Amino acid sequence: MQKTHLAIVALMCVALTGCASSGSRWNLFSQNDTRETAQARRKLKDPRKLDLAYAKWQEQIGNITEARERYQRVLHDQPQSVEAMLGLARLDQLAGRMQEAEQGYRKALKAAPNDTLVLDALGQFYSNQEKWPQAIDTLRQALTAAPNDSTVRFHLAVAMAKSGDITGAKSHFINSVGDAEADYNIGLILHDQGKLDQAEQHFLQASVKKPTLEQATYWLNEIRVEKETKQVLSGNANRSRPNMQAPTGAMPTSTNFQPVAVTEHHLTPNDLLGVQQTSGQQTSGIPTNGIKSTNNRNLPLSTTVPQRDTGVNNPFATGNPGNPWSTLNTGAMSQSTAAGATQGLTAQQLEQLRNQR
Repeated sequence: MQKTHLAIVALMCVALTGCASSGSRWNLFSQNDTRETAQARRKLKDPRKLDLAYAKWQEQIGNITEARERYQRVLHDQPQSVEAMLGLARLDQLAGRMQEAEQGYRKALKAAPNDTLVLDALGQFYSNQEKWPQAIDTLRQALTAAPNDSTVRFHLAVAMAKSGDITGAKSHFINSVGDAEADYNIGLILHDQGKLDQAEQHFLQASVKKPTLEQATYWLNEIRVEKETKQVLSGNANRSRPNMQAPTGAMPTSTNFQPVAVTEHHLTPNDLLGVQQTSGQQTSGIPTNGIKSTNNRNLPLSTTVPQRDTGVNNPFATGNPGNPWSTLNTGAMSQSTAAGATQGLTAQQLEQLRNQR
């Protein structure tokens, strides 16, 4: 026994040495095996078993070239090796050669018609191709051959759920992984298919049945976020408003605001006199550069508007800016106009007006 273990170690050391000397391409058990490797292999009780294990390891780490060479080596030594046939079929499937992969699986099935491992591998191949009838039929044959194989039952449940048979799949999920886990797995499949409402129900059932199943709670929250995001992106135009009673003093929701007509007001001579009186009481006014009266014939002043030193035009003040009545000639006005112009004046303003006369 000790010699056998030493032979295995020696074989692995030689293999690794060959790996280092061959660069990126591992060529461990090619036709040019060294004398040391051949001697080490002859000391092993079952060298094909070591070759097969090494091939599976290379497949798992992604070294497809070396895995293929090792599987072929196993078939060379043992042409009826089902595991080597399945290994080569899986490598063809990974490489996208689906026709060659199916031929490899069927070659293995021909060599072992009732082998559970072969039937399960072929059923999973059909599932990956979304050929649901073939997948379900093959996996049912595998389950018939091994009724207690929970892995085969689980693969059958996945194929049935993805094909749309949720009810039939759930019983197989329960018998293979458990009740809460069954709802969880169905929720994942429905979520991948975009059926968010149904997936949400199964995730909710899973979390209720088993509160410690944190994955179900996580995906339940994720689905709710996705649904809210879709509602925001699609807009709320079609969302119905709730029928609520308006609070006291609030406007009704059906209030229609009508446009209000605006009547334009034209200034009259009396309006202009009122503006004249108001402007005399203010210390500053609004700049009116570039503004001309549209009706100067009724104004008591000259139609020529001189410019003020401050750069502000006042058509009603041509003398002292602080005294808008300094050049007002009330004698030229009619009595009614003069009377209207002096209404509302303070005593000081009336005294100034008399002095100017």
